[in-house]
Amino acid sequence: MAYAPEGGGSHHWHVTDQDGGRHFVTVDDLDNKDWLADTREAACEALTLAFGTAEVLRRVAGLEFVVAPVPTPGGDVLCRLSDRYSLSVFPFLAGHSFPFGPYQDDKLRDRAFDMVAALHRSTHSVLNLAPRPVIRYGGHDDLESFLSDPGRPWEGGPFSEPAHVLMSSHRSDVAELVAGFERLVDLTDSARRNVVITHGEPHPANLMWVEGHLQLVDWDTTGLAPAERDLSLVAGPLGQGIERYQHATGHVVELTLITLYRLRWYLDDLASAVRLFRNPHVESADTRRWWEGMAPRLEQLPAWLDRLA
Repeated sequence: MAYAPEGGGSHHWHVTDQDGGRHFVTVDDLDNKDWLADTREAACEALTLAFGTAEVLRRVAGLEFVVAPVPTPGGDVLCRLSDRYSLSVFPFLAGHSFPFGPYQDDKLRDRAFDMVAALHRSTHSVLNLAPRPVIRYGGHDDLESFLSDPGRPWEGGPFSEPAHVLMSSHRSDVAELVAGFERLVDLTDSARRNVVITHGEPHPANLMWVEGHLQLVDWDTTGLAPAERDLSLVAGPLGQGIERYQHATGHVVELTLITLYRLRWYLDDLASAVRLFRNPHVESADTRRWWEGMAPRLEQLPAWLDRLA
């Protein structure tokens, strides 16, 4: 076993078995899945449904780009290690992925749109299995706690005090944005009733070139939702690629829903930073990266408020 410090939100190992087979093992912290559910049991159930959906999409729907968990002999896609942690096993892929962030390569974006369109057209195969994720962002409770009691000091670690000062200087704008997000959720209720099976996070860092084929990894966010949940992360800032998707599926894209899901992603980043720095932490490459990213994220607040207005 070799620890693999890759990605975020889960722990990973490269494992070679006694026969020389290679595997990618993921351990999920069920306390760090509040965007899925409020309790460990509910988060484990949602994660099981998501991974089970991915396995059916590959095995039954024939979507070869889906990197699904390897089931146990009994068919389970997830094992509970303890009350807090779960474990899943995936194939080990020898290939290369892409940097996290917006799509910079139009050809890669087109390939991603083609995969997303194929995924959405396979909804019928998992309609009675897939979870239905609610629109929520990680760190929601911590952000709400800060907004309701901004004077409460943060004493969790080395970045707590400066992060608190920085967030406090933007509190009114953050509160206005959160309220605007909740209004947008209410206003789009009817538009969000038309659902397909979505990946949830089809950004470039979840794509891998493996032996000449493009693969889509990280299926813990999969679920039935509007197509725009995926499209918000693939389309360019001016809507690049949307016409390609509409031609492939016949679905007329709702730009308001694109805004909704992009705002959810932005609030997830802000709230996750609040959760990190309000609670015990140490100085590391990860926590420094989060701290250095806070000010640039907060500088985007006026643009988001203008967009909502």
